[in-house]
Amino acid sequence: MESSAPLSAVRPGGCDEAAAALTAYRRDAGTARSSQAAAAKQTYLDLMGAVLDAQGVVGSKISRLAAEFQELNFRLTGMTGGDPNQVIGDINTDVAELNRLCGSI
Repeated sequence: MESSAPLSAVRPGGCDEAAAALTAYRRDAGTARSSQAAAAKQTYLDLMGAVLDAQGVVGSKISRLAAEFQELNFRLTGMTGGDPNQVIGDINTDVAELNRLCGSI
């Protein structure tokens, strides 16, 4: 018996959780530095949860993104020096790579 329905691709573990975390960041960050810092901290926590379901290169990429969001929070709150926009550039690069690895988030 043949089925003409295509098989749905199974996304790597952690991809859906990471997508939800990144969507929430974009929704919640706003324009105020304090709201961006709070959203970055929450995204860091959410991505740390997502990495528990991830393996291999996807897990590594999610871990890297988590670290970048933690760094963004630190810079926005003044805990460390440096330009937050530099970290945002790194985040954007890594999000694009994660999209590729996960089959588009």
